[in-house]
Amino acid sequence: MRGSAIIPAFANRNGIPMDHDIWDGAWKLMQHDAPTGRSVWMALQDEQYVFRVDMPLDDIFDVNREMEAVSHGQRFGDYNRIASVPHHLVHTTGLADAVRQRDDGFLKRFFNDSDFRKFRTSRGSV
Repeated sequence: MRGSAIIPAFANRNGIPMDHDIWDGAWKLMQHDAPTGRSVWMALQDEQYVFRVDMPLDDIFDVNREMEAVSHGQRFGDYNRIASVPHHLVHTTGLADAVRQRDDGFLKRFFNDSDFRKFRTSRGSV
């Protein structure tokens, strides 16, 4: 992402080294991207390191809701933007594979599913 500053866990927002680690229970903060709020955490579970990525989505949901409101009264048609999904979720949800394989059935099920409604930027069904 252009202009973002990845800050290692051993530095504060100004890049000044901190003298202590940040913990969330058993999870240690490894990296924090201040502009996006994305945080990478690490924990040792069953003698293996496990990573957790936290990413706030409220701002994306707010923008998507505003875009959906703007779409009211507009004609449906080809090449209308239907959703905005964060990059990391495109891969973990299978959307990237569905697009690559031109799996329209998966895309329709995904974007019409009420669990993923907050990613929609236009009304109606896919």
